[in-house]
Amino acid sequence: MGVPLLVRLQSYLGPLLLLSISIIYLPITLLFHPFLFLFSPSSFRSKWFENFWRIVGPQMAASELQAEHIEELLSRAHGQVLELGPGGGDQIYHYKAGQVETLYGAEPNAFLHSRLAEMAAKHGLGDKFVAIDAAAQPGSLLPALKEARLVSSKTASLPEEGVFDSVVAIKSLCSAPQGQLASTVAVVQALLKPGGEFLFFEHVENSTDAVTMYYAWLLDWIWPLFMGGCRLNGKIDRVVLGMGGWDERRVTTVGDFQGHEVFRYVKGICRKA
Repeated sequence: MGVPLLVRLQSYLGPLLLLSISIIYLPITLLFHPFLFLFSPSSFRSKWFENFWRIVGPQMAASELQAEHIEELLSRAHGQVLELGPGGGDQIYHYKAGQVETLYGAEPNAFLHSRLAEMAAKHGLGDKFVAIDAAAQPGSLLPALKEARLVSSKTASLPEEGVFDSVVAIKSLCSAPQGQLASTVAVVQALLKPGGEFLFFEHVENSTDAVTMYYAWLLDWIWPLFMGGCRLNGKIDRVVLGMGGWDERRVTTVGDFQGHEVFRYVKGICRKA
């Protein structure tokens, strides 16, 4: 039985609403930060996204369906924890502060670091939180980890014993270059201690509905520009399931996914061998 047209259109309007909000914040950011636009376009884009995400991030974090699954994941994090792309820290309250020794937040948007620190302090992680100015892909993450002295700068290889007990990604790997996703996850696995866990909650591409796939393909021509580099063709589920080195891996689609939605969310718990 086909999907009713109205139901399909309602699903397609969701991404357009987010785009509209982002577009609204473009002239607002330009009005208050014209010199950033003129002299540092990359910083201007980061500031634009920060203005947008300070409004949208808390609203998305408040989704009851998502919060339930994110709570399950982050409550498992323990010991030395690395979170990839924590944004403004809107999900940080899910961590169990007593289980965490140090939480390193690899966030490439430096404008979000102050809010990250505020949220960490608010939820009992203030003295345990360290912001790292880095994205998830190896070319950005590894130099930052070396600068933070978490990885030795004297050797080309990562330590066999690993560095972190948990590595977390919550709706952030969509912004990592998808062509580098396999190498990004390989580095994540290498950074984990034996028995450590890679915990993620991400949206991935719809590969079940031809109309939605075509719509997402069209939208993806402009989506990354207005959404901080996010892409709609995420493949984290395929990458994780296609690689070895895991003692256990569970990747499941969450929610009442009907097959026609643009966003398909997956939850992953992968334990390193």
